[in-house]
Amino acid sequence: MSKKELLMSPGYELKTINYLQKGSKIVSRRVKEEIEFVSNLTRIILSSPDIARMCERFTDEIRKTIPVEWASIITIKGENLYFQSLSSRIKSIWKTGDVVPLKDTATEYIATTKQILSEPDLSKNRRFWTGEYHLKHGIRSIVYIPLLAEDRVFGALVIASTRPDAYGERELKLLYHTAGQIAMPIKNAILLEEIKKRQRLLEAINNLTRTISSYLTLDNVYEVFAMELKKLVPFDRLSIALIERDKIRYLAVSEKIKTERRPGSTYPLKDTNTGWVAKHKETLIEPDLTQHRVSPLSKLRLSEGIRSTIHAPLFYKGRVFGTINLSSLHPDSYGEGERGILEHLCGQLSGAIMNARLYKQAKEESRLDALTGLFNRRYFNERLEEKLKKRLRYGGVFSLILCDLDFFKRYNDRYGHIAGDKLIRRAAGIMKKQIREVDLIFRYGGDEFVILLPEADSKSALSIAERMREGLGKEMKKRKVLLTASLGIASCPVDGIRGRDLLDAADSAAYEAKNLGGNQCILASGKPQRADEAQIKRPIINLIEGMATALEARDIYTYSHSRDVNKYAQMLGKAIGLSEEKLAYLSRAALLHDIGKIGITDRILYKKQRLSSEDWEVIKRHPSVGAEIIGDIPELLPTKAAILYHHERWDGGGYPSGLKGEGIPLEARMLAIADAFSAMISARPYRPARSYQEALLELKREAGKQFDPELANTFTAIVKKLLDKKTEVTT
Repeated sequence: MSKKELLMSPGYELKTINYLQKGSKIVSRRVKEEIEFVSNLTRIILSSPDIARMCERFTDEIRKTIPVEWASIITIKGENLYFQSLSSRIKSIWKTGDVVPLKDTATEYIATTKQILSEPDLSKNRRFWTGEYHLKHGIRSIVYIPLLAEDRVFGALVIASTRPDAYGERELKLLYHTAGQIAMPIKNAILLEEIKKRQRLLEAINNLTRTISSYLTLDNVYEVFAMELKKLVPFDRLSIALIERDKIRYLAVSEKIKTERRPGSTYPLKDTNTGWVAKHKETLIEPDLTQHRVSPLSKLRLSEGIRSTIHAPLFYKGRVFGTINLSSLHPDSYGEGERGILEHLCGQLSGAIMNARLYKQAKEESRLDALTGLFNRRYFNERLEEKLKKRLRYGGVFSLILCDLDFFKRYNDRYGHIAGDKLIRRAAGIMKKQIREVDLIFRYGGDEFVILLPEADSKSALSIAERMREGLGKEMKKRKVLLTASLGIASCPVDGIRGRDLLDAADSAAYEAKNLGGNQCILASGKPQRADEAQIKRPIINLIEGMATALEARDIYTYSHSRDVNKYAQMLGKAIGLSEEKLAYLSRAALLHDIGKIGITDRILYKKQRLSSEDWEVIKRHPSVGAEIIGDIPELLPTKAAILYHHERWDGGGYPSGLKGEGIPLEARMLAIADAFSAMISARPYRPARSYQEALLELKREAGKQFDPELANTFTAIVKKLLDKKTEVTT
């Protein structure tokens, strides 16, 4: 049938009308569906409480009409793209809040063209660098729809499917038309969300600022601070690191991850993330420590399970004085959103943290002695009071050591205050190294120190005191400085339950140690002397120290030898049961037994060869010269005989008087043994030192000849016992 015949056929007009009506219904239904589709999307946008919920509901609605496995709403901000929201049924490389560069992306392209862009099959053709990442996660086809407001592209609606060629002409037209209708509601929703976020952020920051500012010290607010901060930014570890010269001090709050970092712990600043931030003056983000680490310490964090970190600077007057550090067990936990929040927070909190730091620093400095860096007397009184209250409530024991430096005043007078200050600092540092980590050392006065020993009874305290005394003595002997220490030990409750009683007991014990020649540790033993007794003895002690200093000015060897003689004489005196009074006089005699050498010329005193007979005659006069120096000083009269006769021999062949046997005063016989033993085990310019065993054999050979045999045997037994004990400890 020809076209003309067809047109003239009787039923053609009716068929045409039916066909047009049917086509019109299809178009109307599609228009209606599109209108309903856009209407539903608009209603979802307007009714959703936040962008994240909106994107989920929005994507679910689109899925009713178009295949979607991945969808996101992206906005353009400067040179970056921000993922405002994301809904995905597959693994995604990006997440809500992420920021990526705008350059060379599909979104940059549609922002310029203002046209929809479709990539039907990413496995065959990828126009942009982002396509590679999408394909790796299973996406095959993707559509970028521009979102316009006031004829300007502010973002994109991105729809993707795991199927290739998922979006035909009809779907593209629908999406483009839909985007034109919903762009402005989306922009308004985003703006409203940003306003709400900013309000929440400002409110949270204000809460944090009030929390910090309400305390003058940071020590008590970390838990509250951490709780408030976690409302804004997720973390598994929080720390505030403050820079102190070339170190950082950590103020750490850790919940899930165990760490050595504790409040107050310090580490070198070099090669740390805080050091990096201080140098570059900007926030540092480590998205995934398995991929990239700025600091060598980040390897340690990775071993602790940490995957991502962020470190924001704390500024004060243009200088970075610290960082707020967040760590997460998950990779990619921190992006530009978290950076913005943390930097805003740091800007608000820097002043409050610095004020708290300055207050803490001022408080700490008020507790410290400016010269030595030790705690001062005022802080000692506070801590002693705390200890007494704690003991009253919970029981237990503690001890204190009062340490008085021997001969410091003379050193200070001789060499000046600058040298004296330097010596005090050195002595303080030496003693601090000898105490336990839990012990506290304080400078109590000019040359006095006091040490608080928690949970230490008198026996433990004595051991610590001896360690301090020996450490100081050895170091000063190396430096050829005349400085030792007399230490008194008092324990609570044995020696008192009040602070004043304990101090008086320790003070009396320290002066008893000084009275016995110094360089000793004495236990108060629950029988403290009266404070006025110690004050009466002070001038005597000063007199002895003055004479010993004069001797040391001539020959440092003579001084150290006298100290050793005093130690050995005291050992022997205690072994034979001398009274405390006689021990005190014996100590004074030992310290001054060579005082007569002050009158010997330098030629003889410093001679390196063996002495001639003429030289020996001069040397032999030193006991008589020493006795003359002592003269008739009442406090030293009991020591005169020991000083004069300490070179007499048991067989009568000694000097200066040739006394024999028990005709020699007891103290002189004791000094003779102590003097000879000390000399034998010490090196001389003309001979090396002998061993202890060799010296003891010599004493045994000379017993009954040079030395009192009974005293020599007693002394030999004491030293052997000490040597055996030392061998046991070593093995």
